Amino acid sequence: ESNEDDEYDEDGIKRRPIQKRSKYIGCKANLMVYCYEEDEEKVYFQYINEHTLHVPGSIEDVQFLPKSKELHEQILEELRKGYNVRDVRQYLQREYNLHSNTNRDSHINTIDVYNIFVKYRQELCSRHTNDFKSIERRLTELKQNGYHIWIDTSEGQESQQRLNSNDFAFDFVAPWQINYFSQARFVSLDATHDVSKYKDGVLYTMVIRDSVAGRGVPITYLFTNDLSSRPLLGWFHSLSSIGLNPQRFTIDRSLPEDNAIIQVWPSCSIQHCIWHVMRAWMQNVQSKVHGSIGGTPAQAKAHIRPHLKALMYEKNRKRFHNLLNTFITEFSHSQPEFITYFKTYYVDMWDGKASERWNVSYQPEVFHAMQTNNYVESWHNQLKSCYLKRKRMHRLDVLVEVLVEEVAFDIKQEVSRLSVNVGRMGALERRFRVNEIKAEKEKRMPSPSNIIRLVDEEYSVQSFENNTNDTTYNVSYFCLFSRLYFLPSINI
Repeated sequence: ESNEDDEYDEDGIKRRPIQKRSKYIGCKANLMVYCYEEDEEKVYFQYINEHTLHVPGSIEDVQFLPKSKELHEQILEELRKGYNVRDVRQYLQREYNLHSNTNRDSHINTIDVYNIFVKYRQELCSRHTNDFKSIERRLTELKQNGYHIWIDTSEGQESQQRLNSNDFAFDFVAPWQINYFSQARFVSLDATHDVSKYKDGVLYTMVIRDSVAGRGVPITYLFTNDLSSRPLLGWFHSLSSIGLNPQRFTIDRSLPEDNAIIQVWPSCSIQHCIWHVMRAWMQNVQSKVHGSIGGTPAQAKAHIRPHLKALMYEKNRKRFHNLLNTFITEFSHSQPEFITYFKTYYVDMWDGKASERWNVSYQPEVFHAMQTNNYVESWHNQLKSCYLKRKRMHRLDVLVEVLVEEVAFDIKQEVSRLSVNVGRMGALERRFRVNEIKAEKEKRMPSPSNIIRLVDEEYSVQSFENNTNDTTYNVSYFCLFSRLYFLPSINI
């Protein structure tokens, strides 16, 4: 974690002041090798000075020895086959386990493999030794391949002037992600830190729920180290220009995100992640709620918590506002510090409409699916754990390559697999199967009086709307029972 004692260089990269002891201890021993033109078949060795301050070949010297070239090449060969760092390390540890304990190659560790992996991947990803020149070239390639590219620049400013370690903001959207824009009615937005080596660098991701896979799918990314609303405004305008028009955003309680959404999509509603809202309330209950007359602080806190939960989950809008007014009136005298905080941030903000961002009654259609930012936070966790291996010192061109090649391939393959129902069931297929099991059970039971079986797989169903309606429908067994949630008027 970052703290005030952290040191950074001129590029904003964190220094590591505490290192292992250096292998340079002042030993004067040297080995010179000579070969003369007049007799190239002979090589002369000259041993100069004796070893001091250490014993060559001892176990203490092993920590300072380099890996052999043969081991380096074998690690590289296994990585090229597609094996991950851990598998390569385990395999080679067993291969070299027969070497003596004073041989450096018998002590293979994860860092040995990981450092080679980083260099290998960087060579694949880098278009230039300078990270930002490499990014500029990579974005140009992506644009030629049909990607939507946006780089935040001021008026009269070139893109290379904006792409530097002190100030950068850019996004890209792949063609397959643009295809999701038409169904992107409900979007989760969040930022994650510690994915690159640059100070204050963050990755914003928009995620929607894929209807087939039943999982979050990222539809666009923004890389920036500007934590204000400026890059968000530019990013949102660029996405709006290519067809993104969401009905609702779910975000953490972030003022820059909130303000930028309002300016670009004024008719879009905003829902604050209820998990973060509730956590903030509980933390402030702990610090701002005090004992009232005749009660201890613990009793006062236990009394106010159920009221807060009732406010959040009240589904009737009129009852919600009555509860809100009663809550403020009841606790304004006994808990003025907490009520001041609550009114300031959760009632009065946004022209008195702050409560619309966290109460259930203002998001009835999607509350259960998008009530929290779990989709996008789960995605960020997968990115850091599975693809970045929880390492923070990544170049931006490496991150772009991971998202463009590895992540995109895996997501498309997963959606394709679930669409044909191969392997474990997805969320949609699981819902289908639950109803099929219910249907099979219902089929073995006597039919209700207003359902008449015509043949084995066909039924005549009288309308359930009212008792006087004589309308009947001929439906198949599969339609009648297996997909009941598509027929809400039928209650079997």
